[in-house]
Amino acid sequence: MYKTLRALVCAAVLCFSYGAQAQTIGNAPYSRYGLGEYNYNTGNIRNAGMASTGIAAGNSYQINTANPSLLYYNSLTAFEIGVGGQIKTLQNATKSQTNGTANLSTVSLSVPIAKFWTSALSLRPYSDVSYDVTTTSRLNPQATATEAYKGEGSISELYFGHGVKITSGLTIGASASYLFGRITKESATSINDTEIPNSFTEQVVYSEKTRYNDLLFRAGANYRKKFADKLFVSAGAVYTFKTDLNAERNGGFERRSAFGQVIEDSLYAVDAKGDVNIPSSFSAGISIDNGSNLTFAADYYTQKWSGFKNFTDEQELVDSYRASVGAEYTPDANSVGNYFERITYRAGLYYGNTPYEFNNEQIKDKGITIGATLPFGRSTIYDMYQLNTAFGYGLRGTTDNGLVQEKYFQFSVGVTVNSRWFIKRRLE
Repeated sequence: MYKTLRALVCAAVLCFSYGAQAQTIGNAPYSRYGLGEYNYNTGNIRNAGMASTGIAAGNSYQINTANPSLLYYNSLTAFEIGVGGQIKTLQNATKSQTNGTANLSTVSLSVPIAKFWTSALSLRPYSDVSYDVTTTSRLNPQATATEAYKGEGSISELYFGHGVKITSGLTIGASASYLFGRITKESATSINDTEIPNSFTEQVVYSEKTRYNDLLFRAGANYRKKFADKLFVSAGAVYTFKTDLNAERNGGFERRSAFGQVIEDSLYAVDAKGDVNIPSSFSAGISIDNGSNLTFAADYYTQKWSGFKNFTDEQELVDSYRASVGAEYTPDANSVGNYFERITYRAGLYYGNTPYEFNNEQIKDKGITIGATLPFGRSTIYDMYQLNTAFGYGLRGTTDNGLVQEKYFQFSVGVTVNSRWFIKRRLE
């Protein structure tokens, strides 16, 4: 099993190293601003099934990177890999559009260093940019102007976390993440004038590519106390420190044909270096469990995005928050005759304000999630295999005030393998 798990880890890292920069979220108009759409689920597929709750909900067989202090509870070596995607419908007052996508999403590995200390390494998306928006306006009775905005790219996060037990019930943790990625944005303008022959056959395009990289640090703590025979309460918190991402931009204007072919490039080239300020954030959570098969959890997340400054030192975002509740239940993990009783079932709800505001309307995001963990294979005291699933339906934005509304269905599927790597051998 040890060799098999090592092979899985190596293969996953190689795949993700290629796919980390190819994340896509379909056409997401609001990802045009800031660094794109932020990944709220800093945990795993288990957390996704519970509306991304997990700041105070530890688990012995799932790698919970949402709060590094909870890594302590992973006493076995665990490996996780997941695929995620979504189907999205965009609509405004007059039109609608549907698209979908799926990608390798997360790879994680946790290893117990000592009885009181576990470390984890994870590679996951931090933010994604993917939009394609076109607007047309009339300049005069015979001429119209068409403006097209396109963007793609992502910022990935290589996470390295540690969870340590301090005393009975109290654990603390810290993590360091390397953020890296590239985002490409283009804006094109073309004029169609009936009095100027072939005026619509050319367009002027401004294209820019920005590379980002730097470190991001988090600190977390969790306290769990027994209040009754089958009642445990946990409270946890995570603070993410602000950081300035290094940014390097290459841009310039081009003349292109209506079909996208470059007629003349580097009309005005721009090469510059700078930084992008990511403000600090705070998450807090509480969970109640019976010590075996039932958990209720609630989280609150807030980030002061009004302090965000982009490459050109513009402030284009507002403060955001997200509240979520979730639960999980396993009827009977040791059932022999009924497989469905060994499945862990999950559900959750979330609501919040995103960092985007237009026409004095802050874009809201709300949704519902469900999920399950299905055991498979032959589980022993040394090895355990689990298939994790999560599904969600959400609504972001509104069609009022000329805005765009997104209705999306999200899904995640992954595998978790728990294995006891370090066993003392005895000769008899």
